[in-house]
Amino acid sequence: MEQMGMLQEGYVYPPKVKAMYEAVLELFASGRELSSIKVSEITAKAGIGKGTAYEYFSSKEEMIIGAMRYEAIRHLGLVMDLIREGQSFQEIIFKGLDMMEAADKRFGGLALVARILRDSTMTGSGFLDVLEKQKEECSLVQGFTKRLLEMAVDSGIIKETQPYKVWSAIITQLLFYAFYLEHREWMADVSREEAREFTYQSILKILN
Repeated sequence: MEQMGMLQEGYVYPPKVKAMYEAVLELFASGRELSSIKVSEITAKAGIGKGTAYEYFSSKEEMIIGAMRYEAIRHLGLVMDLIREGQSFQEIIFKGLDMMEAADKRFGGLALVARILRDSTMTGSGFLDVLEKQKEECSLVQGFTKRLLEMAVDSGIIKETQPYKVWSAIITQLLFYAFYLEHREWMADVSREEAREFTYQSILKILN
């Protein structure tokens, strides 16, 4: 639990940085292509001067990666609250599906991923350099991963004890659910409740 507390406490954002991240996310939600977003537009939406952005960021890529990380950490914080509250593994997975549905409505789910991947300005060396700098912070998530795994094993729900395999199972099934959300018109015969239950049961099956 100590590492989980460090994860939350380690992400306290200055008000201006938080405002810029929220501005980036709003632009994402509007369906804008990343190449068309300008730093001046982000700062204007955040209500600060353009020069202020460069007091915190060295590039637009760094700002956009930061916004994506900011949103991911916010969701992790919600899940950590569930763990501390003693919620079950199933309830946590279903909460994750709730957050995916909310993100799908706001950002277009996989459509946003597709926009990022096809954007030539965001897949070059600048983007990759920023990702390389950020990856060290992934170690902060290890405490959260360990606690979730321990909870599931202790409750007898799963037998797998390797964190890599657990996260691989969860992430792959969440991606399938994201695909379902993106293409529900193709799967009209599958209800939301059926898709959610199938996702959860598939995770359990893989891990057992």
